[in-house]
Amino acid sequence: MTGLDGKGTAPIPEPAPTAEAGAAVLRGGTIPAVAVGAVGAGVCALWGWHAIAAFAVGAVLATGALAVAPLLLRASRTASPPAVTAMAIGGYAAVVVLLGVLFVVLGSLAWLSAEHLAAALVAVTVAGLAGQTRAVTRLRVPAFASPVPSPVDGPVNEGDRTSGRPADGDAAQSSQQATR
Repeated sequence: MTGLDGKGTAPIPEPAPTAEAGAAVLRGGTIPAVAVGAVGAGVCALWGWHAIAAFAVGAVLATGALAVAPLLLRASRTASPPAVTAMAIGGYAAVVVLLGVLFVVLGSLAWLSAEHLAAALVAVTVAGLAGQTRAVTRLRVPAFASPVPSPVDGPVNEGDRTSGRPADGDAAQSSQQATR
């Protein structure tokens, strides 16, 4: 955090490096998901160990599925846009297929409470998504890099900051048409 913004108001957070954005979103979604999973499993104790096991399994599945996107964000931070898109689509497809296979396998287990598994999937997913959303709104990732002066061009001319005039060549240009 930097100091006050010069007006005595709230501190201005430092921009988060792109490499840390995935970790921040992962942490922001995993902590509330695990907390809701633990509380839900505790509440399920009222229904017995079958309910606790089902809620725990659902919490693990939901938390794992939610962790894929931030992990892919971190892994693809230096990739080209088409590669990032391919990774996102591939990651989403892999999660859907893996969850489908797990649901088929888990569906055959008679002792697993489907109602508690479903409750865990909904509750943990909502908590995890809320945490990820909160983490994303707290990130400060610059959209554009600062201009870097080249040794040939010399320093970047930033214009006259006191008068508000633009830098050389940045001013509005009039039409070059001949007037009558």
